[in-house]
Amino acid sequence: MNILELKNVTKSYGNVHALKDFNLSVAPGEWVSIMGPSGSGKSTMLNIIGCMDKPTSGSVSIDGIEVTARSNKELTEVRREKIGLVFQQFHLIPHLTALENVMVAQYYHSLTDEQEALKALERVGLAQRAKHLPSQLSGGEQQRVCIARALINYPALILADEPTGNLDEDNEKLVIELFQELHREGHTIVMVTHDNEIGELAQRRVRLEHGRLTQIA
Repeated sequence: MNILELKNVTKSYGNVHALKDFNLSVAPGEWVSIMGPSGSGKSTMLNIIGCMDKPTSGSVSIDGIEVTARSNKELTEVRREKIGLVFQQFHLIPHLTALENVMVAQYYHSLTDEQEALKALERVGLAQRAKHLPSQLSGGEQQRVCIARALINYPALILADEPTGNLDEDNEKLVIELFQELHREGHTIVMVTHDNEIGELAQRRVRLEHGRLTQIA
């Protein structure tokens, strides 16, 4: 069974089609890069996969759950249970430490476990920075906190939106190496990126233009 299935997905805003008859399947353990120019539909597709928006038509299944007709509350539950999100902008809570930011994801999922959260930070090489606030961390360190937060609830799918977009070259390398390691461990990754070199690291590259799938490599 595929982790992700999009079938004939269309998203319309009036007469404008942000996505048109889009189809995509992602197998367990696969790393897929979603690429395309600005305005191609990448963000729309990411919001639909991340259960933050609904398609106008078509169907979306995540880990065997058909989510298209679900209520907003149910979509929130699916996102919390099945998806680990890594954003370009980090979205860390500024007055919480790195450890507490990871534990927030636990809180909304089930129960907090400080030792488990600390292990997640150790997993991304940040155990020694657990008590630091986001303002005390570099961009690369903040992004690694985001990855630890995304992993803490063992999601079926890691969904990454331009995860290196705000990083310098050195931190970009560290974060991408971490994604490569996660992939080797069997994690399923869908990554939106404008960077061709990063896109080439994935097993499969999907290109969007004007809301339509134009290339699969």
